[in-house]
Amino acid sequence: MPVWLLLLLLNFSTESVVFARSNVVQTIELTDPVYPKNPKRQHTLIAYPDARGFPSSYSMKLLNKVCLNDVCKLVEVTMYWDAMGFYQRLEYPEMRPLTKLEHVPFIAADYAKLDSILKDRKSILNNHSLGFLATDDTDTSSAEDDDIDGVSKATPGAVKEAVVKDAAWTTWVLWKYANTEIVAILQAMTESRCSPEYLQHLLDGKDWRKIEFAINYLLKQKPVTNQYLDTVAKLLPSAGIDHIELAIEYIQQASPDKNTCYRKLIGALEALDEYSAGLVIELLESDEQLEEEILEELTSSLEQQDYYPIHLALRLVESRKFFSQGVEADIVRILKAKDFFIARRASEFLSKQKLSASAKEALEAFRKKHADRL
Repeated sequence: MPVWLLLLLLNFSTESVVFARSNVVQTIELTDPVYPKNPKRQHTLIAYPDARGFPSSYSMKLLNKVCLNDVCKLVEVTMYWDAMGFYQRLEYPEMRPLTKLEHVPFIAADYAKLDSILKDRKSILNNHSLGFLATDDTDTSSAEDDDIDGVSKATPGAVKEAVVKDAAWTTWVLWKYANTEIVAILQAMTESRCSPEYLQHLLDGKDWRKIEFAINYLLKQKPVTNQYLDTVAKLLPSAGIDHIELAIEYIQQASPDKNTCYRKLIGALEALDEYSAGLVIELLESDEQLEEEILEELTSSLEQQDYYPIHLALRLVESRKFFSQGVEADIVRILKAKDFFIARRASEFLSKQKLSASAKEALEAFRKKHADRL
């Protein structure tokens, strides 16, 4: 290879790395929540990569009105989000703090409350217009907008805790910028920079907001890759009630066949809580063509489970009228559980089956021992 070509390639490679690890400045357009009917306004967004070049965070400077006349001071802040589009914090010029009624500057407690409000994506503020917050003790407005009824009124009790006292409109405007239109924009920007290494980085972390983002991204890709199948299966025990269904959906779609999916889910059963384990067993129950080998794998996973998943699993096996030596051995072990109710459920199951001599002996011993409780 000519020396000049080698140098050119090396130079290009170096520039690419520098660019990947440099801040990226981009212009975006957002609706002004105070004047939603006006054309969208342009804003400068900065994307910050981390040391590996992975998407890390975003910031945007904001200079905005918070009421419909010139009584309110302009809000001037820089807002920050993480790579998933979750609001993180804001900064303000030292000489231009946020203010409340009569231009009284925010105190530390006001900023702390504002920060907690802006981090709440499910805030009640999402359900109310600016006009709904018209008040005679927080902000002043005119009746120039369709949403304003022209009648001054106290901030409704339902939202008083959702705003900074005497700064309801400032709170509302900043919450709208932090949690509505921009979120999809930030997520799309991060998605455009996703790489297999970045996705693995997100999945390897313990932050389920990042894991959720990665799984949602993977589910959008068609066909859904199975590259992260084992990783997501290992995450099931930590998923919790808010994310377990999403994780199961990825395993379903990424598995090359249904039995692979079932085995991944059954493999995690022992570490799942009752709710999550119940979801897995209900998924198996929904398959009218569930193979016997999967039923055997299910019963082999039950020994360390709580009562409810065991009950669901045994009910499923009963409904399929299936029994085998493997199932018998599994349930006999459960018969020795310290939890009497679990052991009793196992005895009820076994009493309906044609048992081997050893299983009959174990069942009879159990029933004799607990005759007064059966």
